[in-house]
Amino acid sequence: MKIIKLIFVLIFGLIQTISYAHDTPKKAYRATNTRVTDIIHTKLEVKFDWNKSHVIGTAYITAKPYFNASGKIDLNARGMDIHSVEVFEPGKKNVSTKSVDEAAQIKLRSSYKYEHDTLKIDLGREFSSDEKYLVKVNYTAKPDELVNGGSEAITDDKGLFFINPKGEEKNKMPQIWTQGETMGNSGWFPTIDSPNEKMTNEIYMTVDNKYATLSNGILTDSKKNTDGTRTDHWQMDMPHSPYLVMLSVGDFKKVTDAPWNGKEISYYVEKEYEPYAKNIFGNTKEMIDFYSRTLGTPYPWQKYSQIVVKDFVSGAMENTSATLHGDFMVYQTDREMIDGKKGEAVISHELFHQWFGDLVTAESWSNLPLNESFATYGEYLWEEYKYGRDAADAHSYKSKMGYFASADKQVDMIRFDYESREDMFDAYSYNKGGQILHMLRKYTGDKAFFASLKLYLEKNKFKTAEIHDLRIAFEEVTGEDLNWFFNQWFMAKGHPTIAFTNTYDAATKTLKLNVKQYQDLKETPLYTLPVEVDIYFNGTKERKRIVITENNQDFNFIIPTEPDLVNFDAERQLLSDRTFNRSTKEFMFQYEHAPLYGDRLEALSNLKSKLDEAGVIALFLKAAENDNWFELRSYAILALETVAKEKESELKSTILKIATTDKNTNVKATAIRFLGDNYSGNDLTALYEKALNEQSYAILSGAIKSLSKTNSPSAIQKIKSFENEKNKDILLTIAYIYADKGSDENIDFFGNSISNFTSYSVLEFIDVYSQFLKHCNKMESFEKAANDLVEVSKAKTKYVALLSKKAFKDGILTTLEKKHEALVTSKASPEAIKEVETTKNKLEEVYKSISTS
Repeated sequence: MKIIKLIFVLIFGLIQTISYAHDTPKKAYRATNTRVTDIIHTKLEVKFDWNKSHVIGTAYITAKPYFNASGKIDLNARGMDIHSVEVFEPGKKNVSTKSVDEAAQIKLRSSYKYEHDTLKIDLGREFSSDEKYLVKVNYTAKPDELVNGGSEAITDDKGLFFINPKGEEKNKMPQIWTQGETMGNSGWFPTIDSPNEKMTNEIYMTVDNKYATLSNGILTDSKKNTDGTRTDHWQMDMPHSPYLVMLSVGDFKKVTDAPWNGKEISYYVEKEYEPYAKNIFGNTKEMIDFYSRTLGTPYPWQKYSQIVVKDFVSGAMENTSATLHGDFMVYQTDREMIDGKKGEAVISHELFHQWFGDLVTAESWSNLPLNESFATYGEYLWEEYKYGRDAADAHSYKSKMGYFASADKQVDMIRFDYESREDMFDAYSYNKGGQILHMLRKYTGDKAFFASLKLYLEKNKFKTAEIHDLRIAFEEVTGEDLNWFFNQWFMAKGHPTIAFTNTYDAATKTLKLNVKQYQDLKETPLYTLPVEVDIYFNGTKERKRIVITENNQDFNFIIPTEPDLVNFDAERQLLSDRTFNRSTKEFMFQYEHAPLYGDRLEALSNLKSKLDEAGVIALFLKAAENDNWFELRSYAILALETVAKEKESELKSTILKIATTDKNTNVKATAIRFLGDNYSGNDLTALYEKALNEQSYAILSGAIKSLSKTNSPSAIQKIKSFENEKNKDILLTIAYIYADKGSDENIDFFGNSISNFTSYSVLEFIDVYSQFLKHCNKMESFEKAANDLVEVSKAKTKYVALLSKKAFKDGILTTLEKKHEALVTSKASPEAIKEVETTKNKLEEVYKSISTS
């Protein structure tokens, strides 16, 4: 699963701070679920009541006792109506079959009790561990009536979601989809909803004939019924965990790509995005091939499908052979993809899960890093292979910063004392874990690293694993005891805080490198840190590997002359805070000679406060023009903001050149925005107007923003010509312009544009809409805005409803209150005061009617 950071956090300005007391009571140990029953196979027959948002189902569960003989089975079944339960045992000829043959059943005198979301079934007799039985449950699932759970990562846990089932929301295709992780699937079918359960499954879905369906495995049969419905039979004949079972229903268009080794690759999208599906997901086959080759383990499942849905409660979900994406994570047109494919990382993340999470599954949520850390590192591996080391390191740096942003939380990676299993879906299981795997790779070397992963997958395929299984695989391949590595990184909290200094003694020609670990050793380990150090001198570079084992340690090297640079952690692999002192000269040398993205970023970030020193501006201009990585070129441009005005003669021509010649559209856009923010002139106005014809939305957005700052009499009219664009970035750019200097005449733009924003993408737009309303004076404008925000608030996504209500209050009611006060203070006419008062009172009643539940 891919975590998203919802934009509402930024809009509300909320920062969640969690404090941890030192003397808190001991937390409960979260044990792996005890295996009492082994589910072998689950067959589901389901149909849907769209009006009631109900699932009418029959579950056929073939099971046996796990080890000890047992006469009962307990199934998770949340909020269901249980209509009947029957238990059967097979005839003698059928004992060896995978599932019980229904044609040769012996019905037992069973009984059941359903309470506290658990279906407790007395089987009628005791079974040994080599005897199978069949449980048949007729039920109705009512997911919309479940009490909402969830977390930041997975915002709702009802399992099955009816999206706009009655077609009441505009521009939102009615659809059904599921989200099983962590225990969502027991909200729509009875099962043992634990990750250490493994089973095969099949689903018979009866739907309106106009709808497409998708589930795990392959579609083995599709039968049209006489009532206008169709029954599709999906079959997954390889074992996987219950939370990975999925289904989707809706008017999706299936786009089939070239197969991989005879296995289908397909994409299910809305009709609007059918022409773009192969571009959005077009690297999938190459990814499958790359991962299969790199891991030495071919893609294991029968097919690989990806489907894109509305209002998804997370970013994406790695259902076995059928990944589900939220539309906001991947949908783009071909034109939008000119500026980059926003879904590339999540597509690679979910695909890597097909090995790490699906083929081999963490046996408990405490061991979640075995799923999510690997999927996060899968993103790095793909970026490195496809786009190069700079791309991978830039991606990794952002992930690392995501971890550091929440590092105060201070929890173990493998957590047996979490308060809620949902707590495991955080920047530790994802971001930190990906960094740890990278360090492990750098320590063992590529050959041993990937051989160890292959062994881990081979030994545990179609089974579950815990962190020690991974360690043992690495130890078996490398021949080395790696407890020290796993204990300090996976079994403990925190990260090292390192300070390093270097001095050179010319008399003895000795370079001394001193390294200190400053982390709190009461809470965090004293780390063993293998690390590379590059020493630059006399036009050469020597690499030294050192191993830090103490909290204050010296390393001495003999070199013939004082070094130009001592580059500690030359591979940029350590997950650590680091402090050090370098001169401007050393940082400039570092940018020019140290090869990695992290080297160059570190140099630029330390030099941007030294733009008044000799040669620094020239270095930034060089970086802006020539750095190999486009984001560092943009970084260098933006770093010059502080001297833009005073150094216009030195900067403007170079930035103008970049705006017209850089090969990357995002860098061009950055340059155009920089020019608009800092300079004026007819030459620039001409540049912006010319850029309005660009296909790149990034460039177009930058040009619109910069044009709005000119004195061109036609600027506003040219900007208005883009009001009917569908691209969200363009609409947001225009919205921000109107929020800064708009008027009542722009109100229709907001009303017409808001329908282009769905799911979470609407959050930022309605916040800007709220800001814009402060420029309005006509009561008609506030009533139009009220209608728009009420319509948006009808979305079942609770965050959208909450922010709609907040925007209503801040943008409409608060603004009207201030206008009323101003009119009273200025002793305006009674009619004017009354008009505002009447409108405000009317809209207050509308505000009260907005539901956020």
